[in-house]
Amino acid sequence: MTACLIITALALACNPPVETDEEAPLPKSTGLAQPEQPAQPANLRRDTASLPVKVTPGEQLPTFTFLTMDEKERSIEEFIGKPLMVNFWGVNCPPCRAEFPEFVEFYKKNKAEGLEIVTLNVDSSLDKQRDFLKQQEMPWVLGTDQDGKLFRKWGYRGIPTTIFVDSGGVVIDVQIGGMSRAQLDSMKSRLFQE
Repeated sequence: MTACLIITALALACNPPVETDEEAPLPKSTGLAQPEQPAQPANLRRDTASLPVKVTPGEQLPTFTFLTMDEKERSIEEFIGKPLMVNFWGVNCPPCRAEFPEFVEFYKKNKAEGLEIVTLNVDSSLDKQRDFLKQQEMPWVLGTDQDGKLFRKWGYRGIPTTIFVDSGGVVIDVQIGGMSRAQLDSMKSRLFQE
């Protein structure tokens, strides 16, 4: 009996997971979640190609494309060369909504120095995002992460999540949860460091 259990366990452990084309739905935000453990580098094995790739401080920001609110495709590479904040957010996320007035002030204060912000909505249709924008000023590049695919690929689960990138394209910090003006101001010297 014990031998059968051991053989069964070994057989299950050695078989790769079954692949499906469906992805799990994006979980609702608690604002407290942490990123998953990083996956091993994808070495073109089919069973590891869809595992998360953690965005890590000290490494280059992975390149990606996204749709803007006017449904045009843009590349994050367009923003490399300037200090950059990439923010994942949701219309139905109270901490996300609370941090935007702070982002607006920080952006206005630092735009002349080249600051770029790209916000990517992970939880709503373009119509819901447009409705939200009637209530909230967001004077930077607005995009959508269709169904949160990029967000999940990078291994994050909680919104808001903000990635700070220097002008060389190197990630300098990743903040999970809403940010205050003091927190944003404390990032300025690192963000604008030459």
